[in-house]
Order: sequence, then C-alpha cells, then structure tokens
Amino acid sequence: MIEHDLAGRAPQWSLESTTALLAELARRQEEGERPACGSAQGGDYNTPAHVGALVLILVLSIAGCGFPLISQRANKHKGPNDLVFYSQHFGTGVLIATAFVHLLPTAFVSLTHPCLPWFFNHGYRPLAGVIAMISALVVVGLEMFLRTRGVAHTHSHVEMWEPETTAIPGPGLATQDHEYEESSVGLMGAGSWSGEPSPKENGNKASDYRGDAEDSDLDLDELDPATGTNGHTGPRPPGQSLSPEELQKKLMVQCMLLEAGIIFHSVFIGMAVSVATGPPFVVFLIAISFHQTFEGMALGSRIAAIKFPKGSLKPWLMVLAYGLTTPIGQAIGLAVHTLYDPKSQGGLLMVGVMNAISSGLLLFAGLVQLLAEDFLSEASYGVLHGKKRIQAFTAVILGATLMAMVGAFA
Repeated sequence: MIEHDLAGRAPQWSLESTTALLAELARRQEEGERPACGSAQGGDYNTPAHVGALVLILVLSIAGCGFPLISQRANKHKGPNDLVFYSQHFGTGVLIATAFVHLLPTAFVSLTHPCLPWFFNHGYRPLAGVIAMISALVVVGLEMFLRTRGVAHTHSHVEMWEPETTAIPGPGLATQDHEYEESSVGLMGAGSWSGEPSPKENGNKASDYRGDAEDSDLDLDELDPATGTNGHTGPRPPGQSLSPEELQKKLMVQCMLLEAGIIFHSVFIGMAVSVATGPPFVVFLIAISFHQTFEGMALGSRIAAIKFPKGSLKPWLMVLAYGLTTPIGQAIGLAVHTLYDPKSQGGLLMVGVMNAISSGLLLFAGLVQLLAEDFLSEASYGVLHGKKRIQAFTAVILGATLMAMVGAFA
C-alpha cells in the first residue's frame, strides 16, 4: 500500500522535458562558458633582462626621435636636408599604419574580449570605433575653435606681412628667411625642397591647378592680399594666408597633437613589455624596438620642421618626452608586474580605451594634417613637383608598409 502511494507521487518524466533539457545543454555547449579574465602567465620573471630592455628602448626612442633634429642642425648651412625630407614622409606612413594596424585593432580586441561584461562583447561591439571617432571629432572641434579665434589676428597683419616679402631684404632678413624656409620645407607648402619657388612666390603656378569651371567664379579680389581685408572675413587661401609666425604655431600644434596621440599608448606598450615573460617577451621586445625607432623618426622629423629660437631647449624636451614615455611604462610594469595583468578586466578596458583614443588622434593627424596637406592641398603642388612628389609618396608607402609588417609581431 505504501509502495503504491510512493509510486503515485513520483514525478512523471515527459518527452517535452527531455527535449527542453537537451536544447539547453546544446545551447550551453555552443556558447561555452565565459572565460575568466587574466593571462595566468607562467615561467620565471627575468628582472635583469627587463631592466636591459628598458635601457634599450630608452636609447632607441631618444635616438630615433633626435636623429632628424641632429641631422638638420648639422646640415643647416648646406642647403635642404634630404634625410629630414624623406624622414617626414616616411614618418607620415608610420603614423598612419600605427593607427590602422596597431592601435585600432588592439582597441577592438581588448574591448570585445569574451571575459568582459555582456555590454562590451555582445551589447555594443563597435565601442572602440566610437571612441576613436569621438577623439578625432573633439580635435576637429578644438582646432576649428582655435582657428576661428585666430582669424582676427591673421587678418590684422596681412598688409604688414605681404610688403615684407616684396621689399628688398636686408642682410639679417635674408638670413632669417633662409633659415625659416629650411626649417619648415616640405610641410604645408611652407617651402620647396627642390629649390623651386613656393606657391606664395609663384602664385600663377598654383592657380594653374584650378581647372574646374566653378573655380572661375572665384572673385579675384579675394586672392589679393591687399584687398583681402575689405569686407572679406573668411580664411585666406592656403599658401598665401600664413606668416612665418603663424605657420610655426600651426606646426607646433600639429606636433603636440602627434606627441599626445603617441604618449597615450606608449605607457601601456611599456607596461606590456615589462609583464611579458618567456619567448613571447623576446619577440615582443624586437618588434617594439622597431616600433619605437620608426615612430620616433616620424615625430622627430616633424619637430625638426619647426623653427625654434636659437638655443631653445624646447625641441630637445619634446624629444626627451617621447623617449621617456615607453620606458616609464616599462618601469611601472617592473614595479607592479605581480599586480598588473593586461588580460584582466581593468587592464583590457584601460588599454582598449587609451588605444582607441590614440588611434583617433593619429588618424586625424596622419590623414588630414599630414598626408592631405602634404599631397592634396593646393599649396602642396607648388612645393612638390614631378619626381620629388613621387619620391615623397613612395616614402609614405614604405613607412606604412614597414610599420604594418611590425604589426604582425606587436
């Protein structure tokens, strides 16, 4: 009797329950368990090797960034420096490849890692691209704001600057103009590496490139510096609008933007080198050595294009700032290598966000401020001609290619 009652109370297992259970098991097996964050690195930590790596990266970074500057200073009275010229355009390719190949993919990988919360790896996977886009737009807005505020100042001395270019220069002025052209040549139409006149000195050549029909409607008075202030409140045409002082300020802003984009991610590169162990550490160190050298030359060539006052320490401080950034990250990694894990949730989010910000800054600087202005602006056609233009663009491609190859290892 008791056995009959227990049998009656036993749960009845139906076919529907079995089907539901199998479906749930299949779903879990397909999705897999969410991996735990952390690299769980093994192997002994070789402190002397990491200290040696810090010194190596310090030397290569400072040497790479300072070399174009030293070369330009040593060649100051021997005409245009071809090494700095090619370094500038080689560096443009390096910076563009750094953004496209190194920073942006790393940001996507970090911010979509399976161990992160659902929002990052499933909810909104394009987050890295959004952060990069926002950082680029912020820079555009900031530069637009600064240029808008500077319009009044640039128009206030148009008539004062133009007569100086047509007047017979005195000995001091001739020396100053020669040094100015030599320091900023190859950038933004500021001078000519091939010894040909710049667009400002040869406006007719620059105007030959205006072949479109709509350009014929342009009021010629707007191109005349003497009449440009009469009712004209917009920016002046490229190649005719900036005095040496204004151009130097613009180049300085570009250099600061480049350095900011580089510094943002360099600290984390250094930390990643210092927490690596075993064979991956050696491969990573070699790749980062090339990375720091190429990137240093890219930044150093742009610093060398700026006309600093004689005896100024500013260019060397900029070189030192770049050279110290990655080693500082390495020193931090050495100190906290038992605590910091780039594969932890905090490490992934920090590296991903910083790399995304840096990629946005370098994409804007590399594509808009450097590549477009050096090759697509109207003024650039008065600076780079024929074979020289092809050689410069070849240097860009070479820099981008070599940096992309480094991306296979770092």
